[in-house]
Amino acid sequence: MSLTNAINLLGRTLRSTTTDFTFGCTQSDEIPIFGVLVRAESVDSTIYGVVCEVIVQDDPFVRQLVAASDNLTPERIEDMRQRRQVPVEVTALAVAYRQNDVIYQRIPPRPPGALQPIFPCGPAEVRQVFAPDRFDFFRTVLNNQQCPSEELLAASLRQAAQCQEPGQAQAYLLEAGRELARILAVDPVRLDAILRRLSE
Repeated sequence: MSLTNAINLLGRTLRSTTTDFTFGCTQSDEIPIFGVLVRAESVDSTIYGVVCEVIVQDDPFVRQLVAASDNLTPERIEDMRQRRQVPVEVTALAVAYRQNDVIYQRIPPRPPGALQPIFPCGPAEVRQVFAPDRFDFFRTVLNNQQCPSEELLAASLRQAAQCQEPGQAQAYLLEAGRELARILAVDPVRLDAILRRLSE
């Protein structure tokens, strides 16, 4: 693992399935936001997922601190966040994978194993995975019943648009809108919901 990857490490996988993977990280400003693209390194491939859920769980220590909330200082709260033994759990919906330098926008053949490293994807990598002429991952997101699919698709497209070359964000969203109109031609209510979120 390179020094850059070591610095950018978000966390490591806790569990995974064919369609998604959950990784643990510390509670900090580096927690990936909803809809952002992350990658899981595996033995023979790189698996890409969009963050669809972030869970901050409680533990007995947190419960005690909340009960004594009158005595909490900002320093003590920050210390507690950094020392917690319970990680923040982040789940990403698998939408693509890279194998032999080829990117496939579909569910990967196998999920990442336990403790595999998770990294954020930079703008160049987002452009490769979510190329403006390839929107095959739309159906993967829209057909998933375990996440708020309309919100997730809109959030991931906004993130992808921000990663396009200067002046190309609007064109990217227009192409995405055309593809959505084709896919959801028989479901105008759902289409309108996504397009409204994209325009916000």
